Amino acid sequence: MSGSASSSGGYEAFGSFHTPSTAALFARDDTESDPAMVFASEIASRRLQLQSNSAPNASNRSLFALDLETWTYLNHGAFGAPTKVAIEAANHWRAQADAQPLNFNDRELFPLVVRAIKSLAGFVGVAKPETLVLLPNATAGLHSVLASVLESEAAEEKTVVLFSTRYGAVRKMLQAVEGSSAGKVHIHEEPLSLKESYDDQKVVEKLENALEAVEAAGRRVALVVVDHITSNTAVTMPVKEIVQRCHSRRDRVPVLVDGAHGLLNLPLDLDDLGADYYVGNCHKWFCSARGAAFLHVARENGPAIEPRVISHGFFYGMQSAFMWTGLEDYSAWLALPQCLAFWRSQGVDETREYMHSLAQEAAELLYSRWGMCGHLAREREFPQHKRHAMRLVQLPTSRRLCGGVVVDEKGPKATSTDAKRVQDGLHYIHHIEVPVKCVDGKLYVRVSAHVYNCLDDFEKLAVAAVEG
Repeated sequence: MSGSASSSGGYEAFGSFHTPSTAALFARDDTESDPAMVFASEIASRRLQLQSNSAPNASNRSLFALDLETWTYLNHGAFGAPTKVAIEAANHWRAQADAQPLNFNDRELFPLVVRAIKSLAGFVGVAKPETLVLLPNATAGLHSVLASVLESEAAEEKTVVLFSTRYGAVRKMLQAVEGSSAGKVHIHEEPLSLKESYDDQKVVEKLENALEAVEAAGRRVALVVVDHITSNTAVTMPVKEIVQRCHSRRDRVPVLVDGAHGLLNLPLDLDDLGADYYVGNCHKWFCSARGAAFLHVARENGPAIEPRVISHGFFYGMQSAFMWTGLEDYSAWLALPQCLAFWRSQGVDETREYMHSLAQEAAELLYSRWGMCGHLAREREFPQHKRHAMRLVQLPTSRRLCGGVVVDEKGPKATSTDAKRVQDGLHYIHHIEVPVKCVDGKLYVRVSAHVYNCLDDFEKLAVAAVEG
């Protein structure tokens, strides 16, 4: 570990921590000390097999703690799954903290956090690592941005624009801010159907119509919130074009991107993307230990972005405010350099291509097995730039689905109750973990594809989902 040099001066950091200030830590040249090399892991030396995805690969599966003997796990997009490398690395840092808690937290922690931030910033295309903070989860970052932006200039009326495809918790955050704003904060949620969301031009057109409508009503748009990949429907949104259109308006509109599904799943260059705020998770597709996420703040002249929990780091700048919000288990943050080293050694592009190709082939396989020829033809023409490691696949109609559900195209629309019955049947009867979604009155499975998955997993789903 890298401790702080002794000093004859007073405290340099906030509170009574015996480390330099965060500004001094970011100014350091850490090139000679790589925290990814702190410990050696036998697991990290194993190689992923990414050449074939047809049958289970014991080597790939051995890198995860998942119980894949019992479960067919097709829901990585929910809570992710840490690699054993991430688990080992986090355990290493936790043991270091437990061996001498005062020394670790007082003298060692902050330099290690800054190194982790610098490592992650380089991976996601952020040239100024001090503009990226670490978080316990993406929700914390989203809430911090929404509250900070909307509670500034409290006397002025303002509106947030977002699509109906937004993550459910974001809507609740906005409702909470709206409810405490004495009528000064408004929400404009633009309806966006599944079909519309696949059409980038239509998405941008609907957003611009929403902005025009808000401005015509005499209100200022304080923020646009958009998903990089929608959680419920697994659609890649045209975020770069949305950012450009919002920034080019007469009254420049800032953009918050919810990138919970972005890291490793998509190639990220946040400086090039240009969003004012970008929030991402590390525990999902990047497979870090749980408790690691990030927020990038590119906007220089906007309101100060502050954490919702206030502790000693407050009043010392954004980094200090977010770095210390009270004592936590920081092991997931400190293990990020080891996670980065692991994925780089395996091949980031090769890993991503495996996941994307498997998701595409899985969707085609399911439609083929279920005899849905029209859907299969459309799936084969799915745009390359919209592909990633999740896919929404419609379940067949007029057939008995798992759980005894039958959806007739000419009958009543499917409901969320139908979706739960199918998902519960797959879970309890077949030990297949996959979310079933009700979207626009139709039932879908949202399948995920990671390196431990193979086409055989989706063959099992194809058989189990339909009872007759």
